[in-house]
Amino acid sequence: MKKISLNFVKRKIYKALPGKIRLRLLRFFLPELKLELDHIIFRTALTPQDYLASFNLVYRVFVKTGFTRPGPTPFRIAPQHCNPESRIFVGFHTENNEEKLIYSISIFPDSAENSLPMDMVFKKELDTLRAQGRFLVEAGHLAADPSYKMNDMTIPMLGNKIMHQYVSRHLDADDIVMTIHPKYRWIYEDFLLFEKIGEIEAYGYANGNPALAMRLDLRKVEDKYRKAYKNVSSRNNLYHFFFTRESASIILPAGPSRIQKKLLENLKYLYGFNS
Repeated sequence: MKKISLNFVKRKIYKALPGKIRLRLLRFFLPELKLELDHIIFRTALTPQDYLASFNLVYRVFVKTGFTRPGPTPFRIAPQHCNPESRIFVGFHTENNEEKLIYSISIFPDSAENSLPMDMVFKKELDTLRAQGRFLVEAGHLAADPSYKMNDMTIPMLGNKIMHQYVSRHLDADDIVMTIHPKYRWIYEDFLLFEKIGEIEAYGYANGNPALAMRLDLRKVEDKYRKAYKNVSSRNNLYHFFFTRESASIILPAGPSRIQKKLLENLKYLYGFNS
């Protein structure tokens, strides 16, 4: 008989509780978060091998979860990956001079020349934010190797942390937007403090699954976290995790970076554009 973890039971109980009670129990239900993990590093994708490993991890996870259909090419890539300002952040398990990709998340800065993946179904909601003069960055193509989740939230939260740091420090964005499956709404609203701005019953890009459009206001997010986690223990306090502490497991460039010209040409060729 498969052993059921305590954290799994906690999550099930937590999601069944009324909203106001759930928020009061953050301290109990959020597991301990570590800023450093042995043999784990997070950095920007730099090489063609990094990109191909990321596209393959996302493909494998999305096929397993039903967010995409199996295809002849084992990669999940969006045309926006071919934009020079887009980035992929990757997490690796490193040991004995070998790296194994265990986490990946992509970001796509908004621009007049390039639409966001979400524009396919949530253009109205995004245009409302654009009309306010806000600079949007979409986060997506998020995947984690299930064998490295270690029954806690540290790896996905470190992935969120490197993405937050780059978008806030180097892009000076106003909002992070993303599309999620409704079953993950409690995580993004209760823990990560996103707000829902739209929904659709069937999202073609996610294999016909329902989808929610979520938004995080970066101009208010630090104060929002400070208030939400005011009485939460430091061991699992996301305000301190994201805003007051650095992580030795995260390696970020000193400033904004662009995809190298040769790598960009390879991406365009892989996606099917003329190089």
